[in-house]
Amino acid sequence: MNGPETAIDPEELRLLFALLFASPEPVTLDRVREVLFPQVAVEDDPEAPAAAAERHSPRQYLDALEDWMSQRGLPLTLRQVGKAYRLLTTEDVAEALISVRKKVHQDRLGPAALEVLSLVAYRQPVLKADIDAIRGVKSGPHLRHLLDLRLARILGRADLPGRPFLYGTTREFLDRFGLRGLDELPEAGRLAVPVEAPPAEPAEPAESVAAAEAIAVAAPTPDSPASGHQSV
Repeated sequence: MNGPETAIDPEELRLLFALLFASPEPVTLDRVREVLFPQVAVEDDPEAPAAAAERHSPRQYLDALEDWMSQRGLPLTLRQVGKAYRLLTTEDVAEALISVRKKVHQDRLGPAALEVLSLVAYRQPVLKADIDAIRGVKSGPHLRHLLDLRLARILGRADLPGRPFLYGTTREFLDRFGLRGLDELPEAGRLAVPVEAPPAEPAEPAESVAAAEAIAVAAPTPDSPASGHQSV
């Protein structure tokens, strides 16, 4: 850990804890810096500093907060999501929270949507036509649903006739599945192919099933006792 708790003002740790607890989105290091070291008004004093002096780095504050929570026995832990951070419950309370998670999980993905999301995650940037070819059925409604849930996004257009959209995952995807990055997907990259490559013969249906199973391993469903983390 960087910087013991005694070197950091406890009130600053309380503020950081409140920020992480209240934020609906993962908190970036820039956001930590913005809250702990707010801008100083400079209208009346051009020589005043633009912001309060940083006594410790945001990462040191986060490390100290982990110690702060551990010493108090809080059932919470810090989890990195992409380049941001959020508070999650610890594994030891996961089973007790299963019933709560069932009630609040309103946007649960069905098997078909999870299959499409898995292919987007493993093959991104990917064309809808490639997803359709692998699954053997149309995937448009599921892609639109994933876009609405902000689990998938349009990355751009492919340099192909008609300039079709390219799809990829979002930071919300990493957050929902508890991943620091795409490299944490099980056997990440094993399904990836260049998007510019011409479509080959339709893939075996088992390939899309394998993708869905792999991503399910990365993030057990809310009904599973194996799921050890729950967003606060």
